[in-house]
Amino acid sequence: MNLADFLRKIANAQANSMGIPGLSRILMHEINMPVIITDDKGRVLSWHCPPSVALYPEERIMLPSTIRNHSDLPGEGIIILKGKKLKYFSWPIGEVKILGYLLLLEKPEQLTETWLPLFGQFVEAVSLAVMVEIMHQREIVDIEKNYRDEFVRDLIFNNFDGIDEVIRLGKIWGCNFSGAHFVMVIKLLNKSNHLESYRQESALSIEKFFIEQVPGTIVGEMANFQVVITPLPKEQANDLHSYTRDLFTKLSPLISDWDCIAGVGKLYESINMLYRSYQQAKVALELCKLVQHEGSPAFFDELGAVRLFYNQSQQDLEEFYKEAIGPLEKFDQENNGNLLMTLWHYLRAERDLKLVSQKLFIHTNTLRYRLKKIEELLGGSLEQEETRFNIYAALKVAAILGKIDQK
Repeated sequence: MNLADFLRKIANAQANSMGIPGLSRILMHEINMPVIITDDKGRVLSWHCPPSVALYPEERIMLPSTIRNHSDLPGEGIIILKGKKLKYFSWPIGEVKILGYLLLLEKPEQLTETWLPLFGQFVEAVSLAVMVEIMHQREIVDIEKNYRDEFVRDLIFNNFDGIDEVIRLGKIWGCNFSGAHFVMVIKLLNKSNHLESYRQESALSIEKFFIEQVPGTIVGEMANFQVVITPLPKEQANDLHSYTRDLFTKLSPLISDWDCIAGVGKLYESINMLYRSYQQAKVALELCKLVQHEGSPAFFDELGAVRLFYNQSQQDLEEFYKEAIGPLEKFDQENNGNLLMTLWHYLRAERDLKLVSQKLFIHTNTLRYRLKKIEELLGGSLEQEETRFNIYAALKVAAILGKIDQK
């Protein structure tokens, strides 16, 4: 087939919405070689092999360093698939930004010097067509995401005409809003200087996870966090907390490159109460660092008195903090000490001297000395319940104000 005929075949494939698989199949039939098309991370978008080649599809392949290190240039080398070493030829897909790769496996005998230039033109034509398809698919995904985000915003801000309307619209997204739901707010914290594109990839993993794990869930994005609106399965009706914690335990390996904090609102039977669950989830998210979540979400109904500080002005919080434990902060600053953190760990560990000593890597006698010094500076005994309550509340405020590292 000459180049003009091949280009017409490619154009017809696109006109008939055959997509990326259709394009790679045409190329495979023309050159009689295995054709693999991946995205820029190695996820397989299309996989076609001639009948004579026993090579079975994979969902993702490890792109060789010769491709990753020279991603903007055609290349060749060796790739290992299912334990087999195969010769590959690769072409980048995309002009300004790399969107993926087109790989051909096992050099065919007919690739003589006469055929090679035409062969390369065939591949280039398919690469350009695939680039258009990828960009088109991303546009569709972005449009769908915008509609979904808008629907989620309407839900959490009670911006709808009636419950019947919500139930009808919810069915479009695979949701049944006639039962009880609750809201989770999730935020990814960058701990390894990842690029924004990696955050988006992890956010998609979160969305896919919850939709698969809990049918009827819808996930939207608000500012820099994700909003998950999900039903509670009937068999878990009395176990919201452990059920949600189990979900996050399963989610954790999928986003291991990120620190993840999450807040969870209360469960409500009526959909018009979702806005309250959302507001509660946001409060829990903001105060998430105050609880020992260790990858687990913070629940609004478990925050106790801490949530009372959330809406206080910073000036009021500062005054309360200085009145209660200001002398400790002053002592630490003047003497390069760490009495404040010692007190924090002491109270969080329920005054277990051995546990706190291990946490701070100090001897128990050193800890006793510090505690005595703390009592002297504060003018009260840590054995008194009211004193401990005020001090612990002030420490919580200190964490809100970012004065102590609560970890």
